[in-house]
Amino acid sequence: MNLNKPILEELFNKQIRFIIPVFQRHYVWTEQEQLQPLWDDFLNKYRERINKQKIHPHYTGSIVLYHENTTTSTLSTYSVIDGQQRLTSFQIFITAFREVCRKRLGDESLIGELNKLLFNEKSYGDENYEIQKFKLEPTKFNKDIFQTIVSNPYDDVDRLLIQPFLQQSGVGYKTYRQKAKNSNRLLGAYLFFFDKINEFIDEEEANLDEVIKQFLWVLKRDFQFVEIGLLQQDDPQMIFETMNGRGAKLTETDLIRNYIFMRANSNQENLDQIYEDYWDEFDDPSSAFKWHDQTSRGRYYESYLQFFMIDYLTIKLMSDVRYDQVFYQYKSFIINNSCFDSVKDELRELNKYSQIYKRLSVPKGTSSFDKLAKRLIDMGISTVNPLILYVEGDDQISIENKNKIYQYLDSYLTRRLLCGYTIKNYNKVFIDYLKFLTQHKDADEFKQMLLEKTSDTNVWPRDNMLQEKILNRPIYIDEKSRSIVNILLEIEIATRGSKQEKVAFINDGLTIEHLLPQNWFENWPLDDEFITEEDFNIAIHAVMTESEENGKYHKIINRNRMLHTLGNLTILTNALNPSVSNSSYDIKKQEITKHSTLLLNSYYMDRSTWDENEISIRGKYLYNHIKNIWSM
Repeated sequence: MNLNKPILEELFNKQIRFIIPVFQRHYVWTEQEQLQPLWDDFLNKYRERINKQKIHPHYTGSIVLYHENTTTSTLSTYSVIDGQQRLTSFQIFITAFREVCRKRLGDESLIGELNKLLFNEKSYGDENYEIQKFKLEPTKFNKDIFQTIVSNPYDDVDRLLIQPFLQQSGVGYKTYRQKAKNSNRLLGAYLFFFDKINEFIDEEEANLDEVIKQFLWVLKRDFQFVEIGLLQQDDPQMIFETMNGRGAKLTETDLIRNYIFMRANSNQENLDQIYEDYWDEFDDPSSAFKWHDQTSRGRYYESYLQFFMIDYLTIKLMSDVRYDQVFYQYKSFIINNSCFDSVKDELRELNKYSQIYKRLSVPKGTSSFDKLAKRLIDMGISTVNPLILYVEGDDQISIENKNKIYQYLDSYLTRRLLCGYTIKNYNKVFIDYLKFLTQHKDADEFKQMLLEKTSDTNVWPRDNMLQEKILNRPIYIDEKSRSIVNILLEIEIATRGSKQEKVAFINDGLTIEHLLPQNWFENWPLDDEFITEEDFNIAIHAVMTESEENGKYHKIINRNRMLHTLGNLTILTNALNPSVSNSSYDIKKQEITKHSTLLLNSYYMDRSTWDENEISIRGKYLYNHIKNIWSM
């Protein structure tokens, strides 16, 4: 390992190529977090110079470089192991300064001096110049926009990259300029520095030539790097992890990506090809599935990509994977298992499971897989994901067996939800089931294993338990409304026979309605007696002291319990007006049957009254459908 401390001029004012490897993350510096502090540092050095203070170079940070032995380049070529964000930022800073100088002075010699920090000279007969002319080569995602910015005058960049936002939005200058900034971090950095330099010059009272002269001097001489040059015997991966993996600068998936492609590079595999074939989608923000969008699991809030890696590792390790240890567990898995002949094979399998994960995250069809996936989303359960990924990805499990397994799981989870069983230990429960399926790939064997479970954490509720809970459990209070909507929607679909039109329903547009309203005491008499609000409010206390079991307060409590059972719930495409929702049964029935086309709601047409007995009857009606839809 070699250590050097070059100033910016020494770093860039030579014939050299800094290549940011494919495995590095995109440019991510933001105005608030990094660019503004860099600008502040620059101004501080500038003021020191004009005030003729003693100047010490400003320590800018470290860069770690690995010298590449290449036969395709006539220049010294280095892979940037660490420090790519600051190298890129300074290249953009230099470019912005060049364009301010072009507009303000039009001094071609000054522009040429700055270009020497951006471009290599063209050697006679150099056929690779168009590839080698940029001193910095970003990752594929940033490359085109970087080269457009660095290669062109500001007016051309404005025309190519900024003006389109004005044309699209038709808004004012500041607004569309901000939209352009937000569209790409590199473009945002360029506009930030361009604007800051112009604003500063406008505010300075000194001669323009002198300001520019001092600016250039500060830029070239007052920023110092620590350059760490790796030798052939050095381990770039270990150095990268030491410098980046101990803090919060890189995500777990950033570290995984780096680890994968550094090994591929060491193996002399075709990095560009395997990246494009198997990893590009994960990084591309324009892909249909937004892998880096944040989502939640319980108290954790991470990217889809990180959650996918957790689920994938759970399959491979057959154990829980810690959210903050994904990289190290992945690395340990690769080191301790000889699963793949090449990194390409490793990525091919990752890609295979990622496609299943997308279907699991955004189910669109009506297959057993999609129905189960929708159920899991509605229930907010993700601990089943590794098992489903495994089943769907295992070619040794027949399609018939896969569909049966999904149906059994759907019944198992839905019945447990309706009966109110805990989900707290599902991570351990489903890892055990995953282990079972790796040894027993027959669906009927899987079903028999489920039927043998008897504890609250894993029992598959039988029909008698299911009926009792449907009739008496206040499900609306205990469960997520989306789960209830989904269950009622499945019943609606099941009741549509061959003579009814087939309708595609979207549960996002459906709401739950209590037929007996939550504020029932206003318009719903109890045994022909209207209940006052005071009676309603004191019932919970009074029932403890009321001696008569069939007394008024006992009846109020019983009605409140029945109120939230499944038998009193229906679904509507649009919520009823609150005044209608709390109206008498006759008015409410008329409004529901007039506006709803759901067969579930035609049930009420023949019901002249609605009370606890009717709720119980409808509960049994729903139970008969449920036990058939989610059969055992």
